Amino acid sequence: MTTEAVGSSDHYWYGEATQRERSVAVLEAMRTYRAAETAMRRRTQASMNMGETDLLALRYLIRANSASRTVGPKELAAYLGISSASTTALLDRLEKSGHVERQPSPFDRRALIILPTVATDDEVRSTLGQMHTRMMEVAERLSPEESRVVVAFLDGMRDAVDEIDAHIQP
Repeated sequence: MTTEAVGSSDHYWYGEATQRERSVAVLEAMRTYRAAETAMRRRTQASMNMGETDLLALRYLIRANSASRTVGPKELAAYLGISSASTTALLDRLEKSGHVERQPSPFDRRALIILPTVATDDEVRSTLGQMHTRMMEVAERLSPEESRVVVAFLDGMRDAVDEIDAHIQP
């Protein structure tokens, strides 16, 4: 007869292999979600006939506008991580397509603020609104404890990936 410790990591019920399988299943579910989200972003960009940076800029401007907050070109460039020249080209493109307006800042007449047009807000809402509703319905099915667990998990995953190359000084 073989004598094994009940608490050993190879225990038939709660052993290390089972934990690893659960962890792999969670990470695989996260990967497939990310792939689905990436595909959705590509479809959205195609349906709106714009690139990823353009769509990110519009979403940022719409959120700021909804919060009654103004955004200038410098803030937008910092958010997108692009140069001022790239920001100018982006804004020229979005203004020409009727997605944004440049207006003088009410706080500093030398500065500009960037506003999404009403048509753009409507277009983004019609394109993404149903998806956001479905996502909210899924999140609302979580119990308060499940919500805390999911948020803690995603915060931990964000921290894990943010640490990559954190030791390298810019």
